[in-house]
Amino acid sequence: MLRSTLNHAMDPHGPESIPHLALIAPCFNEGDVAVRFVHELNDTLAGLAATWTFVLVDDGSTDDTLERLRSLAPIAPNIQLELLALPFNMGHQRAILQGLLHASSSKAERFVVMDADGEDDPHALHELIDGTQPPIVLVARGARSGSFLFKLGYRFYRILFATVTGKRMIFGNYSMIDRTVLHAVLSKGFVHYAACLSKLQNPTRIITYDRRPRFDGDSKMDLRSLSLHAFRSLIEYSEEVLAFFLKAFLILTLIFSASMVTIVCIKLFTENAIPGWASTLCLSLFNSMLVCLGFFAVGLLLVNSSLRRGDQSQRLYRVVR
Repeated sequence: MLRSTLNHAMDPHGPESIPHLALIAPCFNEGDVAVRFVHELNDTLAGLAATWTFVLVDDGSTDDTLERLRSLAPIAPNIQLELLALPFNMGHQRAILQGLLHASSSKAERFVVMDADGEDDPHALHELIDGTQPPIVLVARGARSGSFLFKLGYRFYRILFATVTGKRMIFGNYSMIDRTVLHAVLSKGFVHYAACLSKLQNPTRIITYDRRPRFDGDSKMDLRSLSLHAFRSLIEYSEEVLAFFLKAFLILTLIFSASMVTIVCIKLFTENAIPGWASTLCLSLFNSMLVCLGFFAVGLLLVNSSLRRGDQSQRLYRVVR
């Protein structure tokens, strides 16, 4: 019934047209997790009134993930499964970029990105394709699993990101974009997909789904990974980082100047000065200025890194299925 419905819908003379979407999911050393993910997505996508190009990107796995995915049985008739193999481990974000590059040559009108570890709830796909959607739809994270220390670090990262950029980072890679946004993303390149989308000025809708535990129960995101993740997101906002620390440096300069004038006046015109406190205060303020100036220099490096990403449009993958 599904096959006949799809054939009728894709007939240009038919009364309806079924949308065609591409779904991109990178994976690295996932093994059974990736296989379970494909089976779950197969069951979900088969029941949706859409045709799908399902792009799995193997990010240079060193286990048997690639072989397991190549040996998968045929899936639902409205799904075209394509498996890409990267020549080496390029990292999660570069794997997403390679998947988007490949999907851009398909007939898809919209492009969904999600993780292949089971944490992204596939039930959100029902809402993503339901009715008319804006160019960008982001799936925000509700409750999420993880250790107390990780949740504390993640909350600190979100506060830091909001303070520096003025925007909230409440979502990850799970999102849907149209072809116009895809062209913008691919022309700019990115080192952090979610932060890149948050900078675009296109109309955006945010829906919320809880973050599920990984299929195998062991998250690969630790505090070190979270720190690198946060750093990459700030690279996307390198100009804002630069402006933030420049403003802080100027404020500290004004405070330092005012404090110096106050200290001189107290030492010259009063007898209230405590021995040594003036030099201690001056040294503390000067150190604060140096720290802020150091962050300012880091901001410059971030801008430089952002502008010198190189050609990210090169297709490094090979299609193995």
